[in-house]
Amino acid sequence: MRILIILWVFPLYLCSQIIDFELQKSWSITDVQDVYTFNALPDYIGEINYEVDGYKISYMAPNEEGDLVINSGAIFLPVNALCSSPMLSWQHGTIVSDLAAPSENIDESIIGVVSASHGYVVVMSDYLGLGSGEGFHNYCHATTEASSVINLIVEGLVFAESQGVNTNSKIFLMGYSQGGHSTMASVRDIEQNWSDVLNITASAPMAGPYSMSEAQTEMLNVVYPNPGYFPYVIFAYQNVYNNIYEEVSDIFRPGFDNLLEMYDGTYSMNAINEEIWSIANEIYGISQLEFTPLDMIKNDYYENFINNLNHPFRLELEDNDLINFTPQSPMRLIHCSGDDNVPFENATMAFNNFSPLVSEDLVLLDGGDFDHSECALLSIISAKIYFDTLADFCSEVSLENFYNVKNKVATFDLLGRDVTSLKSKGIVLHIFDDGSIKKFYSID
Repeated sequence: MRILIILWVFPLYLCSQIIDFELQKSWSITDVQDVYTFNALPDYIGEINYEVDGYKISYMAPNEEGDLVINSGAIFLPVNALCSSPMLSWQHGTIVSDLAAPSENIDESIIGVVSASHGYVVVMSDYLGLGSGEGFHNYCHATTEASSVINLIVEGLVFAESQGVNTNSKIFLMGYSQGGHSTMASVRDIEQNWSDVLNITASAPMAGPYSMSEAQTEMLNVVYPNPGYFPYVIFAYQNVYNNIYEEVSDIFRPGFDNLLEMYDGTYSMNAINEEIWSIANEIYGISQLEFTPLDMIKNDYYENFINNLNHPFRLELEDNDLINFTPQSPMRLIHCSGDDNVPFENATMAFNNFSPLVSEDLVLLDGGDFDHSECALLSIISAKIYFDTLADFCSEVSLENFYNVKNKVATFDLLGRDVTSLKSKGIVLHIFDDGSIKKFYSID
């Protein structure tokens, strides 16, 4: 274990420290190639240029009270990079168990290994209260999501330099599901408050609940694949705002009012879902195929929520909406219209609100009729390829490569789908054998 304490002279929000770090695993070039092979990853999602070191990091970031507390996360570095590296900040989706956090799964992080081997410095916050961090995780709370992410970006830049990895000015952010919400929150906060410290090159919020007060609330009366998400929001906002209820039984029906203890970091979301369905069936005779999140809520509480525009819970949901600002950097919103967890309306609402005002590149990509799980890999590959077109990479050029014309090795569309052997109208991206990527408009 090596200890590194660095204090940056930034405003209090960014006045954080790396408490400790530990190298968890290293990947050789062969190991990285095995990651591609074992996970059936397409070659075009990234060049295998470097060995990779994966670290677990503990650092300080503000909690909901503004107090600096310990957060945890992961950092992946390219080993012996030839030139300065861009940074990629990955924001993970919904987890409840501490053991599911990025810092606890460094051995299995495909995104970290693939991207760092390509040449990125990759940072992954566990978020406040997850992993080995302190406190309760404030699920889908924009402010603390952003504080955890931004502070790790800042500390990641310092840490990379301390380990001999030079960084350039390119910073990319992407995340899926809750990670989409965290990414959007971080983009907003960086651009509104910290543009003198960090400049975003591009971002890709994916399948995120940007409209907590409208699009997501409409899911209360729908048979939902993950009913455990709803109590997670309730308990998180109660932790932050302390005005959602006086007693848990004020909002939840008997049986469901004992769920709080399952959000202590020792249970998985699957276990929580199973417990909810079991309570619904055993106490209320509602089967899993008929159960909606609304079945957990007391009727009088819900009626008050519906009829009172100033209801505390309604106001807190609105406080965590992320569609009422103007992105100042290129953004690619990626979502699948078949999403069964996070309605596609979240993406369309964000795009429609942003598009009249943005001066930078803004694109909404519909991945098609895939559900929330099916859409994830497609979205992540698409975001990574998009970033590659903007990142500054370098490679050693031999005399043979210098005198020969580079060859096209793959063609893919904006969703990262290989269209090398297919005719594709519209914008396509060609990847060449030297790792470069160029954008073309195909009329075939």
